Amino acid sequence: MICPSGRFQLRPVQAEDKPFIHCGLSHPEVIKHYAVSFPTLEATQEQMDWYSDLQRNGTGQWWTIRSTEEAVFLGAIGLSSIDRKHRRCEVGFWLLPEHWRKGIIREVLPMVIEYAFGTLGLHRIMAEVETDNPASAKALSFAGFTHEGTLHECEWKDGRSISLDVFALLNKA
Repeated sequence: MICPSGRFQLRPVQAEDKPFIHCGLSHPEVIKHYAVSFPTLEATQEQMDWYSDLQRNGTGQWWTIRSTEEAVFLGAIGLSSIDRKHRRCEVGFWLLPEHWRKGIIREVLPMVIEYAFGTLGLHRIMAEVETDNPASAKALSFAGFTHEGTLHECEWKDGRSISLDVFALLNKA
């Protein structure tokens, strides 16, 4: 577990989190701006296997975001595509809609950044955000990420092409 920020704590995703992960990754408002979705609890096992594979292979780590007081599940945040040779990774996150606009990502993202730079010794963290998702872009900017450019019409989603904004943060230490 990453030390609590005060209001929130991060705990590695575990098998018993599957219903919570499904709740988020099947919610229309969450998947509107997220790369994957799972219509059934059974289908969510693919995501759970992905989390396990990241941890087992050393290529990532995802955590559930929970309130410190009540341990209520709020969402998930994590690192993937860890490349130790080039000292880089990607960060991703999502929250259940009832927890949007409460400063949660602003508060927990620095803990993940510290883990990537301090514990893992990485130099670069990257994030790709759909161009029509200004809230995630704002959270990244608040944490010090720089907008590096836009990948125009680079992915196909829901029958249309979408563009992704690329953000990055470098370890200046």
